[in-house]
Amino acid sequence: MFANQGEEYDELIKIEKLESKDEYRFSLPRIVGESNGWPTLTLIYSSHQVTPDCKDEILPDRTQLICGSKDQFEEKLILDDFWSKSIDWVYNKKLYEGEFKIQKRKNYSIELNVMWETEVCLTFGRKSIIE
Repeated sequence: MFANQGEEYDELIKIEKLESKDEYRFSLPRIVGESNGWPTLTLIYSSHQVTPDCKDEILPDRTQLICGSKDQFEEKLILDDFWSKSIDWVYNKKLYEGEFKIQKRKNYSIELNVMWETEVCLTFGRKSIIE
């Protein structure tokens, strides 16, 4: 089974820069399709430098090789405790909202990846914060 992803899911993620330095607010649906209502949020930091001696090319079997970032790391966002999740579930909140802070790094792009999990298939969305 293939994951659900693409622009329609990317557009569900709203990010707003706050007045505080390097702080942002997000808003996204709790449930997409048959998801369980607890999306997983991850910040992805990718360096602008590509892997040395790498070149984009198309192989004879039509496989496309794309050079990746030389350095990449992830930071999983933990925004709710058990009590907060329980309150949201009781009130049947439709949106998952919160604030987060990024680690600004020179020559790095930062994006927010969201995964909505179901028993059958995963759904992914992403939103660029700094390009």
